[in-house]
Amino acid sequence: MTRVIPDLLLERFRLGELPDPAHDAIAGEAAADPAVRARLDALARSDDEIRDRYAPGVLARRRSPRRRSARALLLAGALATAAVALILAIPRTIVSSVASSEETRIKGSAGRPALAVYRRTASGSERLADGDLVHAGDLLRIGYASGGRGYGVILSIDGTGAVTQHLPPLGTTAAVLAPAGLTLLDSAYELDEAPRVERFYFVTGARPFDVVPILAAARRAGSAPAMLPLPPGLDQVTFAVQKEARQ
Repeated sequence: MTRVIPDLLLERFRLGELPDPAHDAIAGEAAADPAVRARLDALARSDDEIRDRYAPGVLARRRSPRRRSARALLLAGALATAAVALILAIPRTIVSSVASSEETRIKGSAGRPALAVYRRTASGSERLADGDLVHAGDLLRIGYASGGRGYGVILSIDGTGAVTQHLPPLGTTAAVLAPAGLTLLDSAYELDEAPRVERFYFVTGARPFDVVPILAAARRAGSAPAMLPLPPGLDQVTFAVQKEARQ
């Protein structure tokens, strides 16, 4: 049966992170289908271009989320899962089990909103666990699962109390969320040297809501609190990373 395979699974295939049945199935398709090989080659070329052409300083710092760097846009093209997918003849059970596994790997419960944070590495990317150590200069990518909620805001507060709005990148109204699966935000960003804990907040609602009161609550809250005070009808999940100085 023909199935739609998101690019995120192709990236995990390249990194050797898939279960054996799914890895073998995609490997077989890559051997038989030039389109699959071309997509995998494009991901590899994109990784090489990012490493070779863009120094870390080219990226917008995390305090300036409205600036989109060339490197961030290239990374978005390589990993975006919502806009581009490939049609592969892989059994439903393999595709479904891998997609289900990916969703359960992100912070949150089945059927509820959830956050995921990935760190760029020399070989691709790695998924961070809640509370993992990070460093200034790390390049992070944020993802979410809507859990059926229609609208959402993602922001972060660092150890100095500085607030960064990640979703929506512009505007004062909560973003329309993808209805299912894991969605990665368009922009990656480089962590600055703010110390201690940095916490991400995913605020969701069933109806459109104003971002301004959420940002105001975050600014009043100070340095990365466990939860934010929210207006009625909104929920939140959080994800924290621990900033560690490089030796």
